[in-house]
Amino acid sequence: MKKVNAGRDIVLELQKVSIGYNKAIYNNIDASAQKGQMIAVIGANGTGKSTLLKSLSGAIPYISGEISLLSKSIKEYKASQLAQKVSFVPAQSPRAQRFSLFDMLATGCYNRSNWLGSISYEDEILIRETLNKVALSSFENRDISTLSDGEFQRAAISRSLVQNSQIILLDEPTAFLDIENKITVTKLLQQITLEQNKTIIFSTHYLQQAIKICDKIWILGHSNFITGSPTSLIEKGAFDKIFKDSSLKFNSTLLTFV
Repeated sequence: MKKVNAGRDIVLELQKVSIGYNKAIYNNIDASAQKGQMIAVIGANGTGKSTLLKSLSGAIPYISGEISLLSKSIKEYKASQLAQKVSFVPAQSPRAQRFSLFDMLATGCYNRSNWLGSISYEDEILIRETLNKVALSSFENRDISTLSDGEFQRAAISRSLVQNSQIILLDEPTAFLDIENKITVTKLLQQITLEQNKTIIFSTHYLQQAIKICDKIWILGHSNFITGSPTSLIEKGAFDKIFKDSSLKFNSTLLTFV
């Protein structure tokens, strides 16, 4: 389990945040994220994990409270400005036919392209360097509809890297992948936090994985929101508060419910 470095700069802060669409589905979220941290969002189905990530990205408005990005409310950012700070990778990104992998990543440069949508030479270099980092350089001209699930998920993450945001949000990034690709994508996310000092926040149902690799976990519990390092959460029995009226108990040795 990773240890939280309290000296890191806070890049994201939530104060008494309520999330939802027409009405609140989860209330009183108090949390923060620091530069270079990997954070997992966990909770029972329907608690609002995806809604929380979309609210953090600015894709949907939150109901109440305050979300601050670099000490400034996200409501004060223009869309193009927010895109420079935060990127979002949905659980299933759409696949367009007759659209090359290079072109897919080029869309990540929209927040800094000219009025014609043309990207710079520097961004072309960045795209190719990023494809090389994720072992997809040989697929630059491939139609993205022909990529495997694992390849496409790496491509989606690569697009967020090309966007060059400080914070990367991912909704269930390994949910539809086989074991080999789950490991590959997880290692890629770890590499990004370590080498590029990005802040990564992702929702997941794989608690064992989250405990092993994350600095911090945000729990959308059945009665209240809980956050802390994996070690501190285990010590105070926080994982037993995820499910309502359940006989399941968290086993701190197996790092799972039994």
